[in-house]
Amino acid sequence: MRYFRLFLTVTGIGFIVAGLLHIVLGIEADVLLGAKVSASSVIDAGHDSQNRFYGAMFAVCGVLLICFARDIKRYAPPLALLLGGFAVAGLVRMVSVLQFGWPPPLILLLGVIEVVLPPLLLVWYLRLRT
Repeated sequence: MRYFRLFLTVTGIGFIVAGLLHIVLGIEADVLLGAKVSASSVIDAGHDSQNRFYGAMFAVCGVLLICFARDIKRYAPPLALLLGGFAVAGLVRMVSVLQFGWPPPLILLLGVIEVVLPPLLLVWYLRLRT
């Protein structure tokens, strides 16, 4: 259980860092990930606002992972919901793939991680409980 808690905590810290990058850089953070962002999009208040909002939500998810890691038994149901939410969100990336094609490699890798990692973490947790 110790390694599981540590993994959740480190993952939570990673989420917070990624979220803070989006909060600080706005849509420029997507440029760092390899997204082709037009000059007009970079200075668009709507795109920038949305990107910073999503960054804040991502950081909040990181805080939740860290909180859940402190008492996994107590927070197992919301942890499962959070992980399930990430898996679903990763799958929803396929809407973009169907509409616009494949994203840049780094964003594709993030999508794969979002779909694969949450179920693996749930299986890991369930094996620890037995």
